[in-house]
Amino acid sequence: MEILVYLTVFLLLGTISILAVGLGESFGKAMAIAKKINGKKKDLRKPKNSLSKRLSKLSRKRKNLVAQVQMSEYTYRLMTIAGIIAGGAIGKLVFKSSAFAVLIGGLGAAAPLLYLSFKVTKTRSSRMEKLRSTMMILSGSYIVTEDFLKTVQDNLELLEYPTPFQDFLTYCNYIDGNIKVALRRLDAQVNNSYFSQWVDVLVMAQDDRQLKYVTMSVVDSMNDVAQAQMESDTAIYAVWREYFMVLALIFAAPLIFKILMPMAYEILVTSLVGQGLFVLLLAAVVFSLVRALKLNKPILM
Repeated sequence: MEILVYLTVFLLLGTISILAVGLGESFGKAMAIAKKINGKKKDLRKPKNSLSKRLSKLSRKRKNLVAQVQMSEYTYRLMTIAGIIAGGAIGKLVFKSSAFAVLIGGLGAAAPLLYLSFKVTKTRSSRMEKLRSTMMILSGSYIVTEDFLKTVQDNLELLEYPTPFQDFLTYCNYIDGNIKVALRRLDAQVNNSYFSQWVDVLVMAQDDRQLKYVTMSVVDSMNDVAQAQMESDTAIYAVWREYFMVLALIFAAPLIFKILMPMAYEILVTSLVGQGLFVLLLAAVVFSLVRALKLNKPILM
């Protein structure tokens, strides 16, 4: 019976390995698209960090994510506790081991971080799309009026990203009428390289009106990158679908044994070899999750 169990698990691991290879290829394709869009390859040779530095970096990332989604620390802690409890319950149900319950509970503690990462990425992408639309509306109107202050006043209600431009109008109308200074303040409020180029052109256009046409060229360049962003998102979403399919297979395997082969399941979860195989599977989950999180970044930053 034990030989049959190990043989079955070996075949199962082989199937998962084949899926993991395909998943790795998808990761590679998605990363290649991102590198092509960015226009350069990053150096993958990084100095090794100590465990304390990595934990410190993770803590800073967590605080930044919580701040960006405007979630209270109390809510985040409740989500973390819920993740730990749910992970521990799944570990106990599937593997019948307190040690595995603790390990999977630890993975559950990372679930809120994954959720926040997705939410921040979606928020940033939405913000960039609204900024692009706003720049397009203002560029088209400015080419006609040649007066950026009037352009903003006439189109403010149409803008999808109005907040910094409302501040721009307030500054120009009540504090300082210098358009160039107001544009530099506007640039400082929006952290985006394409927006900075756009503002630079607007500043120069105050002296040379012919440069007003260049504002639309900047927006066109941003449109090209936005299209590439959509292609990258499609590839990345395909990777996530495959990842969760493999993840579901990994955790469904012991349950299948538990339902269809109870005796084999007992041998699998109590023997040293079976537990070692489960440890390898969990290690593969953690490794693939880290790789997947690296892809979950918008291009238009």
